[in-house]
Amino acid sequence: MPPELRLQPDRLRSHAITASGLSEDLRGVLPPSSGDVTGGPALVAEHERLRAVLLSAVRELAELSAALAGAATVSAAADGAVAVAMLRIQDALGAPRPASSSGEEWT
Repeated sequence: MPPELRLQPDRLRSHAITASGLSEDLRGVLPPSSGDVTGGPALVAEHERLRAVLLSAVRELAELSAALAGAATVSAAADGAVAVAMLRIQDALGAPRPASSSGEEWT
């Protein structure tokens, strides 16, 4: 299949793995809850604000990872469907098929 038509599911999977890793890494450095913080109310409030922002980023990265993994699955199926369609078009035009007729050359 021409490269400009390929959806690159492998790259999507790679990005999904990266986003998942970032989410887990960030979760690993989350500060403890404010009950463990010593200091005045302003310090405790800032600690809670920071923790909430980081926790939100952890969730967003996990959601991004899931979305990218889903997109990779769908794009792999779409790439396969396009490859089959291209082989049918080639057959309809009477053009010679690639060396193997499995369609791998088009995926």
